[in-house]
Amino acid sequence: MKRQTPIAHLLYNYLYPHPTQNDPPSFSAHLARNLVPEVRIEVATFYGDLNSAEARYPGLNYCHPPHRMRLGRFKHHKRLFDAFDNLGLTYNEIQDFCCWEGTKWARERYEKDEGVKVVDTTGDEIGPFVDRRERIAEDLRRHSITRKTDISVIVEEAQTSRPRQPPIEEDDEEMDDVESDGEPEPETSDASTETEREPPAEVMAREQHIAELEHRREQSIHQRINQHIIRAWEQGQTLPAEIEQYLKDQAERGNSELTRLLASRRGSHAYGAPENTAVVATQASRAAA
Repeated sequence: MKRQTPIAHLLYNYLYPHPTQNDPPSFSAHLARNLVPEVRIEVATFYGDLNSAEARYPGLNYCHPPHRMRLGRFKHHKRLFDAFDNLGLTYNEIQDFCCWEGTKWARERYEKDEGVKVVDTTGDEIGPFVDRRERIAEDLRRHSITRKTDISVIVEEAQTSRPRQPPIEEDDEEMDDVESDGEPEPETSDASTETEREPPAEVMAREQHIAELEHRREQSIHQRINQHIIRAWEQGQTLPAEIEQYLKDQAERGNSELTRLLASRRGSHAYGAPENTAVVATQASRAAA
């Protein structure tokens, strides 16, 4: 059924119930002054330039919710959409009325006149929708406490399903033997077992290596002590008690290394201070005692 009053008059009376001198006198003036500039701003913002046919003929549908959302950011288009809804205009009435720049009507007219199809590339870079809600729910079930409880129950059932071994009576007998004897067994069973398993050649090589390391360690200690004694002899200092004990042990063992070092130092310091010789003689006599 066709309306008796033109839609342009209905919209203008709804948008401007009490028009002033600053308001447009008709809906056509309102369209040229307010609506078309807002469409141009939206197209320039969305496409960036007008080099493509899609940008020159964007095909904005005033009944399509995404297009309404884009144009609804502007004041005059928002009021226009409210007027459409409150006046109860139908889909066909809106499509027949919206015949200006940038609308769906302008694109269809261009395609009909030029014989081409304007390709809409708005959603080309948007991938297909993947519903991840089931995957998230599956991950939650996988990491939930119920899943862990099921695993623990399975482990317990596996442990209880194993055949029980008969009790070993040897432990009781060994405990009785220990209590009767009252003497603990030596803890050399593990070491002897490991030694028995190793070949004799490896055991001998390991012992030789350990002995060589001990010998090197003793030599380094002796060298440091000898250097300390020689330094004290050169400076005329009194040797500590542990050094005197060391000299005594070396004299009993017949170690002549320190004696040779002192002799070589004494030869190189033939014109040294006489008190050094006295100190060393005193230390040597004390060590011999």
